[in-house]
Amino acid sequence: MKTLQMNSPEVKRINKNMAMENLYLSEDLQKRALAIVNSGKSITIALIKKELENAKVQ
Repeated sequence: MKTLQMNSPEVKRINKNMAMENLYLSEDLQKRALAIVNSGKSITIALIKKELENAKVQ
């Protein structure tokens, strides 16, 4: 799987889709999410809760 970056077409598509739903992630939160995806770990609800606690989706 290729490594995603902030300017990857896939990330831009996700941000566009979220904006259509009036949801936005801060740049810091986007970087944290990308780090999780690029780490190669299995993405589970527990991992998401642990890594992104105290984060805010606007």
